[in-house]
Amino acid sequence: MPRLVDHEVRRAELLAATWRVVRARGVEGTTTRAIADEAGCSLSVLAHFLGGKDDILVAAQRAVYERIVERAFRIGGDLFGLAALRAALDAVLPLDPERAADAHVNVAFAGAALSHPLLAESRRESHRLIREHLRTCLREARERDEVRPGVADEAVIDDFIILVEGSTLLSLVDGWAEEGRAERLTRLADNFVNQLAK
Repeated sequence: MPRLVDHEVRRAELLAATWRVVRARGVEGTTTRAIADEAGCSLSVLAHFLGGKDDILVAAQRAVYERIVERAFRIGGDLFGLAALRAALDAVLPLDPERAADAHVNVAFAGAALSHPLLAESRRESHRLIREHLRTCLREARERDEVRPGVADEAVIDDFIILVEGSTLLSLVDGWAEEGRAERLTRLADNFVNQLAK
């Protein structure tokens, strides 16, 4: 009797295989054959679950963002306002192997998006989603009277994204702060949130 396959589970496995190939080869070096080999499946199975190469890359980029966002904005569940914003930074900065692996894939896709319109649009859509979550954190912070006067929400959101993307790029690509990286990134995150508080 044929084995039943849970479509979402199998799709998640194939996306995880794609991330591993992207980490090892970069986006330009990623082929459907390499992904299928990594996943231990045929090209036809890969195509059945994820489509062609462009579909796979967009799905993999979207999925890694969703994974990061899920970790960032559900961490600690009962946190609100500036505490939630601080927890989000902890969740997305490359402070341990799991977060560094996600960040590595994100950086690879960021570089590829410069010449890949579908990836570029996918990243813009992901950033729009992140911005909505950050607006919620800042609205809660204002409701809790945590934010000092003169703080402009959109500027804070821009700075949050620049801090995350910039420190991730420098940390992973240039080897910035390899020694004591977690401590330095934690200090940057603390300073970022502290300068918003009353």
